Amino acid sequence: MKTRTRLSELLILSFALCCIFAASDLSAAVRRKKIPLAPEPVQISEAFYDKAWRDFQIGNKKEKAEVIKSLRAIVRKSPEEFMAHYYLGIMISQEGSPTQALRHFETALLGFPKSADIHVRMGELLDARNKSDEAIEHYESALALEPGNGKALSRLGMYQLEQGNLKDAREMLTQARQAQPDNPDVLRGLGAVLIDLDSAREAIEILEQALLFDQKHAETHWLLARAYESVQNADKAAEHYETARKLGRRDPEIKELIGYDLARNLEKSGKVEEAIAEYKKEIRKNADPATGYFELGRLYEDMGRYDEAIKSYLQAYNMNKDFAEGIMRSAEIYLKGEDFANAENFLNMLRRDPKFGDQARMELDEIEETKKRLESRKLEMKLMESGNTDADIEATYYELIDRNKEDAEALDGLRRFYEERGYYNQALAVFRKYYKVNPGTAYGKEMTEKELKDKFARDNLALFGTKKEIDPKYSSVSDEELMNLAYNGENDRLREVAIMALLTRKEYKKDRKLIEELMDFYEERGNTSEALKCVTKLKRYGYYTDNEASAKRDQLRGK
Repeated sequence: MKTRTRLSELLILSFALCCIFAASDLSAAVRRKKIPLAPEPVQISEAFYDKAWRDFQIGNKKEKAEVIKSLRAIVRKSPEEFMAHYYLGIMISQEGSPTQALRHFETALLGFPKSADIHVRMGELLDARNKSDEAIEHYESALALEPGNGKALSRLGMYQLEQGNLKDAREMLTQARQAQPDNPDVLRGLGAVLIDLDSAREAIEILEQALLFDQKHAETHWLLARAYESVQNADKAAEHYETARKLGRRDPEIKELIGYDLARNLEKSGKVEEAIAEYKKEIRKNADPATGYFELGRLYEDMGRYDEAIKSYLQAYNMNKDFAEGIMRSAEIYLKGEDFANAENFLNMLRRDPKFGDQARMELDEIEETKKRLESRKLEMKLMESGNTDADIEATYYELIDRNKEDAEALDGLRRFYEERGYYNQALAVFRKYYKVNPGTAYGKEMTEKELKDKFARDNLALFGTKKEIDPKYSSVSDEELMNLAYNGENDRLREVAIMALLTRKEYKKDRKLIEELMDFYEERGNTSEALKCVTKLKRYGYYTDNEASAKRDQLRGK
């Protein structure tokens, strides 16, 4: 505060008395050149306060305490020395004593009733103590005294935004920006208002300016993501959502604000695998996992990964019956594949659903008629069907290729077989053979190879800690991450190699559950030779008796 109010003659006399009693406290400080003594015993000059304030700003902890002690001595002897109260309020608030600071500001306000600065400072302290209503009153008083006060305009503008008064908020924050063009808080607030007012392009310009002041501000990135999402720029939206999440890793509010938005925009920008990973990550911690499972199901369905889509739809419905649409979509998937039994199971779940009940009952009737029409045809098809395992399928493809190395359909089928199960390196090798037989565009070849290489590198990073494939025993990935991949990996290779890596580690080398999990993995896929190796381990470690091991081997060999 640059000017002081002239005090009454009575106050001047009290100053003189104050200085007499405070002389002993101040003299020591003067000798140490910490703070100057008031030049006249009857009046403390503005220069005295300027010097005290400078000493406080540059002083160490002990020197700051001495300045505060000297000012307290003054107000103790002269309670109406309002300027001392003002400076004490500032200093004590900076030292972390808001209650005392407020008392000093309240006293200072008696001497300087037209000080907008004091009102703003009191508002800031009250805000920090979550006393927003009282704080707003002081900001309003500050604005009445000084209509262009940037801090008051900024806080009141944000208050109007919180209350949903967008037009008032925009007006106040626009004025605040004029008063404080370099204040990132004002820019963020104005950007938020403009997004809600459907002026996203204008918001982007303002928020990009705010980002110049702090590139690592999570909320600014979140607001920019919202703005870019509003203008249909999914790439930029995803970029800023991801940055906001990383920067706000320890901020639960930012995490809650982002929710599934990052996953949605990754999907819109064509990064479907990243979107899937993000959905899975967010589902584990989101308060509304059902929404995540439903949206993940839609994504899987769009990709043609129907089994995973159905599983996700079912999880969403089990958590929240409002997601009955996912059950209906699952039934339709089964109907397209002529899997009437599963279709009926899902449709029966919806017989009494208020939205889908009529449709479910109608489709159940149609299934019954269709089953009758297809009875004879199914009998004929049964002659051609077999319970092929993965090993059978793989062997069949190779047999076809051995007979005709230019069988493009078989090569493409084998490539898809490997890709679906996460064996991207093998898929890449088969694709190159396929391309020689059935060449397409160079661009198409390049994109397919890049996709397979990227997926392979991604999975390698998850399994080994490096993008290159290495011996599982050299994996640097933690036990916890490998265990998660072993049981929850999104493809076969992740699960298989994760188990193999764990079994190379001392603490898991003889883990029965892991060995049996690997054995079951191979058994399910018809890889008998590898499953038999697991039986041998189980017997060697004493988990199987001779009879049990023999029985298991017979089972694996189909005896």
